[in-house]
Amino acid sequence: MEYCFFEISIVAKNEIILPQFKGSAFRGVLGHALRQTSCVTQMINCEYCILRHNCAYAYLFETFNSRNESVARPFVLEPPLTEKKLFPPGDTLKFNLILFGKAIEYFPLLVYTFKEMGKRGIGVKRGKFWLKQVTVSDQVVYDYQEQMIKTNFRRQNIFSIEKEQSKFLRIRFLTPTALKVKGKITNTIDFITLLKSIRRRIKALNVYHNGQLREVFDIDFEKAEEVKVKKSAIEEFRWERYSNRQQKKIDYSGFWGEMELEGDLTPFMAILRMGEIVHIGRGTVYGMGKYVIESVVS
Repeated sequence: MEYCFFEISIVAKNEIILPQFKGSAFRGVLGHALRQTSCVTQMINCEYCILRHNCAYAYLFETFNSRNESVARPFVLEPPLTEKKLFPPGDTLKFNLILFGKAIEYFPLLVYTFKEMGKRGIGVKRGKFWLKQVTVSDQVVYDYQEQMIKTNFRRQNIFSIEKEQSKFLRIRFLTPTALKVKGKITNTIDFITLLKSIRRRIKALNVYHNGQLREVFDIDFEKAEEVKVKKSAIEEFRWERYSNRQQKKIDYSGFWGEMELEGDLTPFMAILRMGEIVHIGRGTVYGMGKYVIESVVS
């Protein structure tokens, strides 16, 4: 399954005020701007639109399968991780967009949408901004001076991650992570739960956005049981957001923090690296479920 990691730089035109966790604000404005940009019929509910299967907004934000069930969205929006809330004119903010599978084809439209986002504004006072630059690795694919979008960027395959050896590592959950275990929200995590969450996420993206129905990897859960949580500093995180589409508050409570793992981690390093890319749990479109692997010791 192909994916692309885009880094977007924007510059505040006037004062921008954002909350501590900025994912919902960025995703919300992106959704509204994309709908305004690409929706032809302007129907309130995408489910009954005859153009739903040929619409960028419906595919990216209202993704349904053949049984008309809502499924995993083909993108992750990683907001700025700074705790800073006030950004005066001239400040630069950076956030990331990760596109999976056929969603990559919508990149040019999304660049235009980022520009429209700036006109709409973001945050409490709808602070305006302008799009400065978009990069993929070290390649500039959009720059405000050239006003050109380049599509010859390198796409990566998530199943081509190189193998690593490790017996100890630290996993830091940088954004709130909302998981359900046996149907209930959990405020903690163990190694088995982490692996199952990554596998579930990868499978959903691979099926609905890469057209791949078969399992692409196996996990030896018996061997995974031998990996121990050496240290855990996981904290509960409480968060609710109001859904305009569902007309109600949605509970996205979960956890963040870090844990240290010890054991033969080599068979699991590839899937752990995949999880870094795709995020885990609910709310990944807001940047939730982001973790990084640190202190890998061979």
